[in-house]
Amino acid sequence: MTNREAGINVVREMMGDQAAAKLSASADSNTFGAPIAAYAVDQVFADIWTRPGLDRRSRSLVSMSVMIAMRQPHEFAIHMGAGLNNGLTLKEVEEVLIQALPYVGYPAIATALVAAAEVIKEHGLDSDENYAGHRGLL
Repeated sequence: MTNREAGINVVREMMGDQAAAKLSASADSNTFGAPIAAYAVDQVFADIWTRPGLDRRSRSLVSMSVMIAMRQPHEFAIHMGAGLNNGLTLKEVEEVLIQALPYVGYPAIATALVAAAEVIKEHGLDSDENYAGHRGLL
């Protein structure tokens, strides 16, 4: 299996078929941004997300924390969805936000909360029964 195939498999498992197809098409194209998409697939997903030492749940926790600190709500939402698919619960995502709060401040958390609310709503997870025990979006 090539790095490209391995990376696309990771994307598919974490973000679904549509995201994998879109990223694969972009990485394989000759359009603007194709080298960046190829780097994401070949290096980030194939090499980094598959390294030993941390499981995908842990890598999702780290990635979400970084996106909170950098105030990147779009990327936070992507990684929150991936994290849920990697086995995180909504309660665990909330704990990431709480843990980050004293380090990054309320404005950064408020930004991430808006993104989190959209992910929760988009995936129909906004009922009480989904709060503590939900696992996965796919």
